[in-house]
Amino acid sequence: MRGFEADYWWTIVKNVSILLFWMMAVSASADIHLSQHESYTQEAASDYCQNLGKGWRQLTIYELFYLTKSTPFTDNYSYWSQNVIASGDAVIGTGSEGDGGVLEKLGYSFFPKERNITLSPLTKKIAAACTDLPEKKPVRAYQSNKTGTLDTTSGVYWHNLDSTDKKGKYSYDEAVQMCSNLTLEGKSWRLPTLEELYGIVDIDHFRPSVDMNYFGPMMHRYYWSSDTLNEKEAYVVGFKLGSVATVSKKEPVHVRCVSDE
Repeated sequence: MRGFEADYWWTIVKNVSILLFWMMAVSASADIHLSQHESYTQEAASDYCQNLGKGWRQLTIYELFYLTKSTPFTDNYSYWSQNVIASGDAVIGTGSEGDGGVLEKLGYSFFPKERNITLSPLTKKIAAACTDLPEKKPVRAYQSNKTGTLDTTSGVYWHNLDSTDKKGKYSYDEAVQMCSNLTLEGKSWRLPTLEELYGIVDIDHFRPSVDMNYFGPMMHRYYWSSDTLNEKEAYVVGFKLGSVATVSKKEPVHVRCVSDE
């Protein structure tokens, strides 16, 4: 074992499969190292990973999100990713609400217990998650026409924003019904799963955090997924910066429907 100081003791998990949804669900075998303490700023977490040895790095937020459920995260811990966002690092879209401006520098962190992705000040002290797997960028392959956009990675078809009220908000049950009632192009429609919805997040863009060339000026707010945390809460994806959260099913939230046909 390497001679690290007390704060640098780590948990080794051998041969954990990283499920990369954007890479056609191909599993890659790698070592995942999780710190035993929530005592690292974003910069310190990066140093922690690099000190593990040659080739070690922080996981990206996409890799963290798609780790398998068997990954032994510490209960109630949050983990830093390598991804940091600032106004100079991303393309600012105008979306539909035009709330442009300068953001402070923030880091993407992951709370595995509820699969939440949050934007946190870089000085916040949480845990580190590292890998020796070479980083691979998400595969983004879209085909658009006047009626919608096909995500060729996931195989789902997204309805065109102009086909419905893009500013409309619905409770969870209303959103499920709204998609089910769509008759566009003779297809059957539904709410996207959390993986499908987060799969179109592109943090090289923000406000909205999606490529508007294919998905249009989405609102910079939450959108429903079909996944639920419990009977009262469901998962949403925030397209202002690319977050994942859970909210009450009674909350009014935006909707984007998908089809498998």
